[in-house]
Amino acid sequence: MSEIREENLDEIATATAKVSCPVCHSDLEMRSHQDNIPYFGDVLEISSVCTCGFKYADTLILSQRDPLRHTMKVCSEGHMCNRVIRSTSGTMRIPEWGIDIEPGPASEAYISNVEGVLDRIETVVSMARKWAEAEEEVEKADQLLKIIDDARTGNVQFTLIIEDPLGNSAIIGDEVSVEPLSPEYAENLHTGMFVVQK
Repeated sequence: MSEIREENLDEIATATAKVSCPVCHSDLEMRSHQDNIPYFGDVLEISSVCTCGFKYADTLILSQRDPLRHTMKVCSEGHMCNRVIRSTSGTMRIPEWGIDIEPGPASEAYISNVEGVLDRIETVVSMARKWAEAEEEVEKADQLLKIIDDARTGNVQFTLIIEDPLGNSAIIGDEVSVEPLSPEYAENLHTGMFVVQK
């Protein structure tokens, strides 16, 4: 990257850089902005838009905390509103349904609620159902979609777990239990594009 300009506005770091667009190879201005977001800590937001239509945006979490597991038994419609913070290094589990969502290289951080997590799972299951080749796969997808629908109204209970080796994910609420993860257990969790430094 060349032509990097850094400015300090109200103690928030920003920078711009000129790079080549990966689609049309014209000059592209990439902007970055460092900020502090509750529950995520220090983050670096990166964005760029090209006249050819190429867009790129990402948020990188810069902080690392102790590895934690947040667990919540979801047993009512009211629990759908509990806040869920999932960092790029957070693994989500719903053991009753056999669901493990592990971070990969393109993992995204987001702030949502329990219902929003169910919406994301429902989208993936619906997509997998469309691609299913065997009738058995379609039936399993239909069963899971029905369970998700019943869970939204509190008719199906389930356990939502978030494990984060970098400690940047959380479930917020009175019914949530939080426990530290052992270094050995945390070391075996996926971290997306980040590597845990010892």
